[in-house]
Order: sequence, then structure tokens, then C-alpha cells
Amino acid sequence: MKKQSKILIISHQYLPHVSPRTTRWKLIIEELTNRGHEVTLLTGTYPDFENKNINVLYFGNKNNLNIVSNLREKSKRAESKKLRTKFFYSLLKRIYRFFIKFVAWPDYLMFWIYQIFKNRNNITTDYDVIISVSLPFSSHVVAYIINKKKKKHWIMDIGDPFSLKIDAPENNRLLYSGLNNHYEKKFYSLANTILFTHKNALESHKKYFKIPSKKLFVANPISNFDKNLFEKSLVYDYSLKPIKISYFGIFTKGVRSPNSFLNAIADNNIFEFSWYVNEDSERIIRSCDINENNHNFYSQVSREKAQELMVNSSHCLLSIGNKNPNQIPSKVVEYLATGKPIIHFTEIDDDPVISLSNEFDNLFTFNKDDAEKMLITLQERLFQNIDNFDSDKFIKNFTAKSIVDNLDIV
Repeated sequence: MKKQSKILIISHQYLPHVSPRTTRWKLIIEELTNRGHEVTLLTGTYPDFENKNINVLYFGNKNNLNIVSNLREKSKRAESKKLRTKFFYSLLKRIYRFFIKFVAWPDYLMFWIYQIFKNRNNITTDYDVIISVSLPFSSHVVAYIINKKKKKHWIMDIGDPFSLKIDAPENNRLLYSGLNNHYEKKFYSLANTILFTHKNALESHKKYFKIPSKKLFVANPISNFDKNLFEKSLVYDYSLKPIKISYFGIFTKGVRSPNSFLNAIADNNIFEFSWYVNEDSERIIRSCDINENNHNFYSQVSREKAQELMVNSSHCLLSIGNKNPNQIPSKVVEYLATGKPIIHFTEIDDDPVISLSNEFDNLFTFNKDDAEKMLITLQERLFQNIDNFDSDKFIKNFTAKSIVDNLDIV
């Protein structure tokens, strides 16, 4: 990029929405603007935040940010009313989910794409660089629409697979697999730079779509290192009982499940769990064999609130590995930044977090065959090397600075 570039970032998800993508690009945008770049954000999330350093192009309906959540809330409010009303909202939610799962392309944001397509001539293309962020894949479709004629330098940030996502596909693969492959391959051929969060994902996409190596870069999941938060982790009283374990995030069928981990610790009452999850994830946890007296459930919280809870209310932090070897869960990097001990439970032998655990002393990995070893570690070894966290290595490899440095080289 030029020393001071005009950059258009296309990300349907942004603040106040809580997701790995919003955290990642909030930090990158801050780094870009600190370096003097002029940033415009095109988003479908109502910009309920103050940031005088960026321009915002909003396309969406602020009164209908999440259809499923809105229908769920209306169904709850209807519980004290007529059963017929509750059934109506529940039915609408099921119809919407059916449509998204079996009909929508490329994903649940097909109408957002249409809205931008209608307004494409009103969107300025006076930018040096266009960056599109997924998931959802719709952000790349929007970038293609805007950039089709002007052909500005296009950077694609691939947070999750699209065509190669087998366990929890974004659309009806039976109907759309050919279309998925066609457009993903087309976009990679047109893009100038393509970022992946792990080398496994880079290599699998490179091989499948025959992408030239010169376009490809690994841009790790990122967080920010806050010395004040780290110092709070150092002074936490790890002798307190019970051992408090916290989890922040969601579980998704076919992608990530807590079942094996919970089975491994089922007969132990020395732990107290705090789950900061959504309603669907809470149902998944409760469906496992757990002693509910040892499990506390809370709604998802903002990133800032989560960081405070991590350092002030937890002995250690829990991560459950994906069933896909191409991704490092972004929460592992968020956890690492606090300096807190981390238990990462793997579902597959080639989980990429295993290699990461060799670089940081506060990250421990286990699988279902390591139950006894994990329990011993939790009680005896986990808190021995709290002050050994390598913050310099973290800042060099897992912060926005490391990504923007590479973009500047590009």
C-alpha cells in the first residue's frame, strides 16, 4: 500500500456485533488509521459506536439486525400471551432457517448483496485498496460488485473456508457446490492478495483452487497485549477453591462440541465452570452429562467485559478445538493475551493449536485419551509458570501490527 492510502474495508459484521471478525478488524482498522491511512468501512451492522477516525457506509435495517434473534425474543414475550402467537413466531423462525439453509446463496446475506447491487452506482470507488472480510462470504461478493469495473488493489481476508467447509456449510451444497467453487475460484483469480489465518488453510486452498503462491499470506488470528490485564492475571489468587474455569464463545454442531471434554471431567467436583455463550450453545452444554451445580451460564458479553472476567474471575480459560485442522480458534489468541493458563481440548490429532502450545508456556493441550493427565495438570502444574509468558513473541506475531506490516509490504 502507499504510505497513506485510501482504503475501503467491506465487512458485514462490525461493532457492536461480537465475533472474531469484528475484534480482528477493529484492531486492524485502529492500526491502519494510526499509520495515517484513510479508512472507510462498508458494513451491514448498524454502527452503534463512535469512531471519528473512519467513515462508515451502512447498508442494512437497524431495526432488524438479526432475524432469528428477533423472532426468538418475540416468541419468548408471547409465552405469557396466546399460545397461537408464540407458535406463529416459532414457525416464522423455522421457515427463515429453512430458507437460509436450503435456498439462500451464497449465505444468509443474499438480500444484503441485492441491496448493495441496487445502490452500486452511488458507492464511490475512489480508493487505492479494497479489503473484503469473511465470513460471511457475501462480503467478497460485494467487493466483486464494487470493484468489477475499477479493478482496484483487492485484498481478501479469509477467516473461514467457504467451498471447502464440509462440516457446517454456508449453503445447500447439493444445490450450490458448483456455484460456490466457480465464484470462489473467480474471486481468487481477481484478487491481488489473499490472507489466511493458518498455513494449513493457505495450503489447502492453494492446492484446490490453484492459486499462485505470490498472492498468499498467513495473517494470524490477533488480539492486543494489555500490560494492565496481564498484571491482574499475575496477582490472581490461584490457591482459591474450587478451580474456576471460564469459556467464552459458541459451539456449533459439526464444528466444535464440548461433549468429549465434559465426559472427561464428568466425575470431578473440584471445578466450577462459567459459560459465556449464546442460547443454542447453552442447550448443547446442558444436553451433556453434567452436574448442573458446578456450571454457571451467562449471556455473551462484550470483548472488553470478557477480558476483565478472564483476568479477575478465572483460574484458567477453556478452549475446545475445531474438527477442522485449517483453523486456530481466535479465542485461543484472545486468551493468550491475558497470560492466563489455558486448557485447549483437541478433537483431532492435527489440531494446529498443538504446535502453538510449544511456543507459549501458559497453553496446555489435551485430548479425550489424556483425561487423567489433564486433571493432574489442572490441580498441580497449571499455575506454576504464570510469569513466564513471552509477551514480545506475542506482540510480534499475534497483533494488528504484524498484519499491517505485511500489508504495507504488499
